[in-house]
Amino acid sequence: MMGSPASHADHDHLFTTYAPEGAPARVLCSLYEQYAGAYPDEPVPPQHQHYRALVDTIVANGNLRSLRDLDLRRVNSAYVTCFEKVEAFEFQLSLWRDDPDFREHLLQTRAAVATELTAQAEAEAARIDHYKRWNECLATPLDISGYSRLSLIAQMAPDDWHEIALSWHWRNGTAELEWITAQRVCDRATALYIMCKGAPGDVATHAHEPTARDAFIRTLAGRLEDGFYPAADFGLPISMRTRVAFAEQMAIARRTRVSPWVLPSDLLHHEGRRHQPKYALTDGRLHYHYEYWLAHLAPRR
Repeated sequence: MMGSPASHADHDHLFTTYAPEGAPARVLCSLYEQYAGAYPDEPVPPQHQHYRALVDTIVANGNLRSLRDLDLRRVNSAYVTCFEKVEAFEFQLSLWRDDPDFREHLLQTRAAVATELTAQAEAEAARIDHYKRWNECLATPLDISGYSRLSLIAQMAPDDWHEIALSWHWRNGTAELEWITAQRVCDRATALYIMCKGAPGDVATHAHEPTARDAFIRTLAGRLEDGFYPAADFGLPISMRTRVAFAEQMAIARRTRVSPWVLPSDLLHHEGRRHQPKYALTDGRLHYHYEYWLAHLAPRR
């Protein structure tokens, strides 16, 4: 069993009051469904994760839209346990004195939520501490010079190009991406990522009015179809959701069965090393990659 009320209060700063006396049924339902479509690699907040698990023990079919009486009271207690501060939680415990099993379940859930929120807060504090020298990194002059962003990129290596592609905002145009992907030493994963970000399925099926970007995506598809990129060293560090979206776009393009969309089917599944960039791009500005800067250039403190 979780500790005393005082120990509950030790974690109060991790909770934010919203509806200490219980939330409306529509809110309870919304919270339950909020992360239902999350992929395995997408972090679900501990409060939502444990709330959903607790509700599943109360409402067998997961149907919160027709909650009545005792089940509604139990789900409200589950909500308060996972989301509200200690005073509201202690009140909910008092309501279930005659149901020791459910009360114990609430206590165990509260303990698990508090433990995971604490670990999450510590990890975030560590992340902030790690990046506390970010502005120093941005202010460090590069060891290359040029008259334009493209002239700087031309002096970089494929690892840097891959990093730039991963963080590229398409509102900045495609000139730099076109130059990168025109190089034979550009890694295949870099070209593949750029092509997929350009929605090749939409381009192949004329889902919108043709643009200059579409011509670029067609060119990239042709190069990938023809094996233009001999280097395939990198993996693609992308989320499962992004990978699924990319696969769907490529499948739509392939179904046209015409060049340049006759793309190898295993492109997205290639296993490769993680790129190790020296440079990076943030908000259109080139700078040292933070991890490289920290390891090789940061003044000692």
